[in-house]
Amino acid sequence: MNDAMALDFGVGEELGLVEKTLRESVRSESPLLTEIAMHVIAAGGKRIRPAICILAYKSVGGSEANVGMAIDASVAVELIHSATLIHDDITDEGEMRRGQVTAYRKYGVHNALVAGDFMFVQGFKYGQFLSPESIRIAAEAYERLAEGEMLQDHWKNNVAVPKEQYIEIMRGKTASVFSASAQLGAFHGGGSDDEIEMLGSFGTNVGIAFQIVDDILDIVSDENTLGKSVGNDLREGNMTLPLIYAMNNGVDRKLLAEVISKKVKPKGLVESAIDMIRDSGCIAESHKQAEDFVEMAKRDISGLKASPFKEQLLMLADSVVTRKK
Repeated sequence: MNDAMALDFGVGEELGLVEKTLRESVRSESPLLTEIAMHVIAAGGKRIRPAICILAYKSVGGSEANVGMAIDASVAVELIHSATLIHDDITDEGEMRRGQVTAYRKYGVHNALVAGDFMFVQGFKYGQFLSPESIRIAAEAYERLAEGEMLQDHWKNNVAVPKEQYIEIMRGKTASVFSASAQLGAFHGGGSDDEIEMLGSFGTNVGIAFQIVDDILDIVSDENTLGKSVGNDLREGNMTLPLIYAMNNGVDRKLLAEVISKKVKPKGLVESAIDMIRDSGCIAESHKQAEDFVEMAKRDISGLKASPFKEQLLMLADSVVTRKK
């Protein structure tokens, strides 16, 4: 199994099958297309969305005999998610992701875009083996993701982003896919409408917490640990929760506003802003907000019947705020 997934939450065997199926799914008659897609897949990731999907499936009583449905749903989500990351790296001009050079940097923008389109289609190909409802859940999630991306771009380089607007952006950009993963697992596990809804809400709140921690790590981590450059949000002009809190937390607001609002940001200016933010209380404040969303997620599934899989979902939620990368 992928080294990046340090915890398997009791579903390591199923996650291993997800990994195997992912690699098989991107084989193409074009050697270059296969190579690029494998470059993206091999970088791995935490595979937290597949873990949520499989645990949701099992927590509502999904049988071992049909767990392949949850695995296929997980593969579909991961393929489509990976495709969006290729596109993100191009638009954000990212150089590294998960410790390796981004696909467009290694293979060129054209080839990376084609590979992204290929992976997107492969994802929906796996979805077709499931049900029309699965396609609807996945499609609506990625519709909300696209809307979240556009909303974030609308507020780019704007220091006046309200906290509520940031949460709404993250609800679409990140949490929608977490929610869809949980819903897909619950649906294929034979969950009731109430169980599907509560697990979807669990996924949403875990996803928001996950993104807040991502934004914190972009400030406090280092490139070797994170697998990509730190301070990307500052450089891109994205107002994250730590930056929103920093603007109201006694830091040099003029300096921070200058960094965020500039379209071209000198390296020294960005580094000064990062040091200032690290020394402020906004990191602890942001972490507390992430913990609050995790607590909401845990309450969301309080109505699920007791099982080892429910306990693993609770552990997964807690792990989101303790991770270091």
